[in-house]
Amino acid sequence: MPDTMLEDLPEWLVVDEILVRLPPKDVLRCRAVRKSWCGATSTDKSILDNHRRQPSLPIVEHDEGISCLAATRAQKILRPIVRYSPDPVSNIAFCDGLLILSRQSSFYICNPATRKCAPLPRPPLRPGFRAPNVVAFYQHDASPREYRVLWVFSAHMARRTRYFVLPVGSDQPRCIQWPTVLQSYPASCDLPPVHHRGALHWELSLGITVLDTVTETFRHMNHGGVFSLFDLGGDLALRHTSGDCLTQNIWVLQDYDAETWAFRYRIDLRAMEVSPPLPLDFADAYFAPMMAVINERELLIQHGGDRLLHCDIESLFLGNVESQDHESSLNRFANSLSLTMHRLQESMISLPLFEMQEEDAMNKEPPFIIVL
Repeated sequence: MPDTMLEDLPEWLVVDEILVRLPPKDVLRCRAVRKSWCGATSTDKSILDNHRRQPSLPIVEHDEGISCLAATRAQKILRPIVRYSPDPVSNIAFCDGLLILSRQSSFYICNPATRKCAPLPRPPLRPGFRAPNVVAFYQHDASPREYRVLWVFSAHMARRTRYFVLPVGSDQPRCIQWPTVLQSYPASCDLPPVHHRGALHWELSLGITVLDTVTETFRHMNHGGVFSLFDLGGDLALRHTSGDCLTQNIWVLQDYDAETWAFRYRIDLRAMEVSPPLPLDFADAYFAPMMAVINERELLIQHGGDRLLHCDIESLFLGNVESQDHESSLNRFANSLSLTMHRLQESMISLPLFEMQEEDAMNKEPPFIIVL
């Protein structure tokens, strides 16, 4: 008699149709059940197929750490990913379920789903420039899977910047030239690029700057007005907030090559019957609300510093977002809350740096705790 229902099913069905759809943490538990399952779910193809089936979840920062929206729940709640111990970290960047964090001049790369973490090598310091900052974190190509970080050095006195690409784990940076002179560089923690069609996209004052992640060359896209760029279910989208910060208009890129945009929908906070009501005449209302997409119909909207709203594209209020971490003051929204432009799509992807870290018994603990 089989011990479980899964063991009564054909091996191919379990691996190709069931395990591939489970969250990474559940797949890792299943690997301990049967040796053949461990082998089948450890291939590059299986890991990539599983990653593609995971939901892309909005990221929220707060005083105590980083959280994401919990998937597959009617009532949306926040699930902790990382807790700071004890001071906040910075330089957040996400790619393929991997996360980059920093504390002062030390950088770390980790996979929250597998709880693997390792120090991340950075480019060497340059005379006359500040310590480097992360601009982007991306996959260079599909085979072999190589991840790279775009770093920036800014000068102490003049408005000079230098950009370098460094493969994760390498110590050989390569200088690349940003195509325009910027008032300030787009740090990943504040303005992460939007990944779309094998390229990174930044919405800057002069339009949209695009970096091809294979050739690592830049180009420019045009758009009119002041917008925020984001991913809308696989489409490149623009969000414009009204002057009173009460309405948001959403456009979607209809033709990528022709650079034509089409209006999609409008979110109006005045039409939303929120409980408790929003103080629309309060000072917080005059700071542009952040917005993140859950799926093609549902959204998160941050209003002020302590309200995270769950609504749909027709401005229908669906509820307030609470925290799964009852030990945290976040579930009372007593501390600073920031809905970011980052997203987490969990994976079982590993890196040579993780294996090297496991072999190094003298390594230093990172200044945060992975709790996903």
